[in-house]
Amino acid sequence: MMGMMSHPHHEEFMPKFCKSYAQVGHAITEGLDAFKRDVDSGDFPSKEYSPYVMNDEEKEIFDKLLERDAVERVRKHKDAERKSKQADEYEQLSLYGGKD
Repeated sequence: MMGMMSHPHHEEFMPKFCKSYAQVGHAITEGLDAFKRDVDSGDFPSKEYSPYVMNDEEKEIFDKLLERDAVERVRKHKDAERKSKQADEYEQLSLYGGKD
């Protein structure tokens, strides 16, 4: 209804009972693309948007916590990715032209 799904596939399979009132998906995609460009180029985050700074002691504690949890984070990421693929109705129905 609001055009959240801007992928051409979604537009092709729009149910007959739906009426499109907006195409906000395109604006979301443009915003995410701009964000990615800023991060890739190093323009974001900058000091303007990152006013908080860790002192050396805080950074050391934080790095130790990250190191301790690294394996668990990878495992959880892989589990979430697997569950997401299993739950994706489009993948299940092979609407994207998958292997099945």
